[in-house]
Amino acid sequence: MRLRSPLTTWFPSAAALETFRRRALGRRAAVRAPRDGAWRDIAPGFDGALGLVRTGAPFQIALERRYDRSGDPSRLHAALRAGATIYLPQVHQVLPRVMRLMVALRAAVLGPFREETSFLFLVEGRGRAGMGLHHDGDVDQFWLQLEGRRRVTLGPPVPARAPQDLAPPREPRRGWHTLDLTPGSLLHLPPRTPHEVVCPGRSLAVSLTWQRPRRSARLGSRPYVLALAAWDVTSGRAHPRPRPIRRQLWTQVPVVAGRTRGERFALWTADGAVWLPRSARPLASRLSTMPVVEHAGASAAALLEHGVLADEDLPLTIVPDAPRGLDGWRFV
Repeated sequence: MRLRSPLTTWFPSAAALETFRRRALGRRAAVRAPRDGAWRDIAPGFDGALGLVRTGAPFQIALERRYDRSGDPSRLHAALRAGATIYLPQVHQVLPRVMRLMVALRAAVLGPFREETSFLFLVEGRGRAGMGLHHDGDVDQFWLQLEGRRRVTLGPPVPARAPQDLAPPREPRRGWHTLDLTPGSLLHLPPRTPHEVVCPGRSLAVSLTWQRPRRSARLGSRPYVLALAAWDVTSGRAHPRPRPIRRQLWTQVPVVAGRTRGERFALWTADGAVWLPRSARPLASRLSTMPVVEHAGASAAALLEHGVLADEDLPLTIVPDAPRGLDGWRFV
């Protein structure tokens, strides 16, 4: 049996993840190059991302620090032609595979009790800055470049009370540098990192952010496992519908294996605990990052029965039943 985490593309082992947590997380900017092409299936392409707006996903427009928060689809194409930055907040609610990546980072790197946010950025690059030089506050960020290239200028973290919009330095300073993010690159930014993004051409990227932990709870307690298993995807229709693939099983929801009682154990999901045969626990205990499982054998039977595993991937996109109920509308 072999399991592949959504993070394997950038972190080939538990040791690599531990090194990242110890040396980079919350401390310094770090770029991870992809080791394979699995990242290509996380989100739709540029045209598919525009299609999310047509199905009711909220969006905003930014151009040189001027913002249009109306969410009016009739303004979208003119803004793209002008080189503006289009961004869709809380896009993980309609992109389940983005939500899966967030779950994996939560489970393996960040832990629970953090407010989680996602943004999908689309730019028909004209070399114009959308938001200018700014920082995003006390959040840990992960950026995944999906198409095209982004030129990112970074500076050292600013003080806690610094304004979010910043004036660029008049001359080169120590700790400032510029890098190009190419497709598949995963960039981590620690809290209050100044950054400015300029796209020379078409670009598509997703940004995932986590605020500082809001609370704490005992490891393994009910509040802890429920927060670790949170799953924030809207109800709707899969588009396109994934096809079954033999000998591969995909984790469908976040789970946390709990305590054993006799011949059963508690398996926690966002909806609470279900009790499964003890024989399924070794596999269930390895599913917290929502991996794909190959050649699982009989140990997967109970997990298949309860819908934790299935022989098809998560949908690429969800056409929402109630578009106006998406959380992203709170941002517009």
